[in-house]
Amino acid sequence: MKNIITILLTLLIIIVSSCETDVTNDISLVETPPRLVIDGGLERNIKTPVTTQQIRLLTTAPFLSNKDFPFVSDAQVTISDGTNSWVFEHTNNGFYENSDILPEIGNTYTITILWKGETYQGTDMLLAEVPRFDKFYYEFEEETVFADEGYYVKFDTTDPINVQNFYHYRLFKNNEFVTVPDPGNSQVLIVSDEFFDGKQRIGVKPNEDIFFEIGDIATAQQLSISEPYFDYLKELFTQTGNLGNPIVGNPPPASIRGNLINLDNSSNRALGYFYVIDVEEDTVTITEN
Repeated sequence: MKNIITILLTLLIIIVSSCETDVTNDISLVETPPRLVIDGGLERNIKTPVTTQQIRLLTTAPFLSNKDFPFVSDAQVTISDGTNSWVFEHTNNGFYENSDILPEIGNTYTITILWKGETYQGTDMLLAEVPRFDKFYYEFEEETVFADEGYYVKFDTTDPINVQNFYHYRLFKNNEFVTVPDPGNSQVLIVSDEFFDGKQRIGVKPNEDIFFEIGDIATAQQLSISEPYFDYLKELFTQTGNLGNPIVGNPPPASIRGNLINLDNSSNRALGYFYVIDVEEDTVTITEN
């Protein structure tokens, strides 16, 4: 299941590289050194326990390259909670894994990456347990001006009272993560409980743009995330959502800062975000009612 960060960072690089004039073979382009990209974090999942935690390390690709991000296989990766430390070993294709770490509510985790003589460090926290689904279902909806005809996954859930929560929604179709660049993603795919603290929410769509057909397998996830990660995703969704928007156009790309700091060279910061999340999920096969 490809992570959303890699998908959206790819779109963002398209924005950055398409802001100016037409590029032809006659133009000489100066390539910048590749930057480290982190794709992943720690996930706590009560319903489907995560037996092996994964962090993927990539680098940015050269300008105009049509290849995937090159992966990093020669880094040293450790994660600490202030008391214990866990070493993540490279397995293949840039994936670093550890089967011993078990993320716990209330803990703060720091990742340290040593790569090419420079040390990167980032921190995130797992502050709140994610609310469970009260009900998980799908409904058929006719085509409208704003949506296609099809089956849409929904769930009911109750937000804990007097607890500040930030949520992010993921949707998978036949075990593949799906998302659509849309200006509304920054208000739909991530949300705070500012206006529904302690209330039950009915008919939440984890993604209003994705519909299913008979026979499809649908998996939806509700993630409890930290406020800094919420802010990062909001900016990322805002910029990638406006890609090709006929009204807004492609806005000048802002610098989206992740949480990985280069301790040796502040100008060579990493891209992406090291996150720690709690996951609620459910799966259903779409059938005729």
